[in-house]
Amino acid sequence: MGEVTITDILAIIISSIALLITIINQIIIIKDRAPQLAFELKDYNGILYLLITNNGQAGAKNIRIKIEKIYNNGNIGTQEDAIFAIPFELACNEKVQGMIGLLGGNICNHVFPYIDISVSYEKPHFIRKVKYKRQVFYIPKTENKITVDMGLDLSRLEHSAENIHKSVLRLANYFDGCEIAPFDELNIVSENHFQRDLVNVMNNKESKVVDNDTAIKNRIMRK
Repeated sequence: MGEVTITDILAIIISSIALLITIINQIIIIKDRAPQLAFELKDYNGILYLLITNNGQAGAKNIRIKIEKIYNNGNIGTQEDAIFAIPFELACNEKVQGMIGLLGGNICNHVFPYIDISVSYEKPHFIRKVKYKRQVFYIPKTENKITVDMGLDLSRLEHSAENIHKSVLRLANYFDGCEIAPFDELNIVSENHFQRDLVNVMNNKESKVVDNDTAIKNRIMRK
C-alpha cells in the first residue's frame, strides 16, 4: 500500500465537509416542509371558535387537540365540538374550526379569553410524533369573518319581508282611505284618520277616499 499524502487527507476532509453540508441542507429542507399548525381563537355571534390551519408544506395526520382550560371568560366553561374528541388530519393549507364555548362578555362585563391546549400529530418525516402545549389568545377583531352553517334557509327572507310590507300597507290604506302602492316611496301622509271615519259614520257622512294619483299629486305639491 502506498503512503497517504497530505493531498489525500485534504481530499477526505473536503469530501466529509461537503457530505455533512449536504446532510444538514436536507435536514433543513425536511424541517421547512414539515406541518406547521397555527391556531386562532375567534368569536362569531357570541360563540367562540378555535380555527386550526396547517401552514406547512406537508400534511399532518392523527391530529388531536385537547382544550385544557379557558381563562378570563367570566363564569362560562367550555362546550366543545366533536372535532376535539376525534383524531383528524389536515393537508397543506387546509383548515378546520370547532366551537369551544360561548363568549362570556356582555355590556357590563369585558372579557379577553385565552385557552390552554395540548397538541399532538404525526408528520411524514423522521421523529414522526409531535407533542406540545401552548396558549391561544382571543382575537376580537378580524378581517375575515368565520362562516358558520346554522341550518337556516334565508333564501326567501327578502320575499317574506316584502309580503309583510304589502300586508301592512294594505291595512294602512284601509284605515287611511288611501290607495298607496308598495312601490310609492314619497312618504305620503293621509288626510284621513280612523277617528274621523267613525265620526262620519255616526253623522251619516261619507268619508273621503283619495286615489293613488291624487295622493301622489298632493304630496308633490307640498314639496
